[in-house]
Amino acid sequence: MPELIVTDAACTRCGACVSVCPLRIVELPEGNLPPRFTEEGAGRCIICGHCEAVCPTAALAVDDPRLDPAVYSPPTAPFAPAELDAYLRMRRSIRHFRPEPVPRETIAGMLDVVRYAPTGSNSQRVKWLIIHDTAEVRRLTGLVVDWLRSQQEGDTHLSRHFNIAAMIRSWRKGNDPICRNAPHLAIAYTDRRHPTVAVDAVIAATHLDILAPAHGVGTCWAGFFQMAAEAWEPLQQAIGLPEGHHAGYTLLLGYPAVTYRRPPRRNRLDVVWR
Repeated sequence: MPELIVTDAACTRCGACVSVCPLRIVELPEGNLPPRFTEEGAGRCIICGHCEAVCPTAALAVDDPRLDPAVYSPPTAPFAPAELDAYLRMRRSIRHFRPEPVPRETIAGMLDVVRYAPTGSNSQRVKWLIIHDTAEVRRLTGLVVDWLRSQQEGDTHLSRHFNIAAMIRSWRKGNDPICRNAPHLAIAYTDRRHPTVAVDAVIAATHLDILAPAHGVGTCWAGFFQMAAEAWEPLQQAIGLPEGHHAGYTLLLGYPAVTYRRPPRRNRLDVVWR
């Protein structure tokens, strides 16, 4: 159960921690007492950290055995909006990768940041399976091709939108239309029992997708792999997620083989205001 730790000498009783608590379980007692949990607050706390993050004097901290003890400093200055805008416009789906592997410590460092992505009720239940062995990526890709073969017959949703036969022929010729010869796969997975598992995994994958280029790494959303992972039992068994868990989304991962110099044009903004 979480504990609210307050350094009395640093606390100014400004009440910021009380005002930001989404569950209203932090209170400021009468008199010259520091903030504390309400009577049932500790049992209801989702450890979102808002109270700790908002404190102007760093007088308050939430302690719980589940929490990583590492402490990180805030940025020295906010990002210039124009620079962040430009960075996001340069985001590209990478489909040409260099063969050399991305070091495990580089991937682990990115995932250490991605764990700050939001999750429903701050459940923080997103886990990752990294297929780092490129030979294993190719083996799993072959299972996706097997699934594609099963989708050729009849009028399927997939066959109406994609030339499956051409993809299979390309694979037979030594190409990889599925995983684009990416050296690694990153699979965000979650416990099926939580109601927000699907969106939690996609949010986490999106954070990795956005963060990766800053570390020189390219990504691409592996749509065919993901569809097979949701439908093809041989691939599900080969991935081997824990029982009751669901592959939320898969990203291709590796060093880009090409350098993009400028953002392309996009469709015009389509927005409705009310």
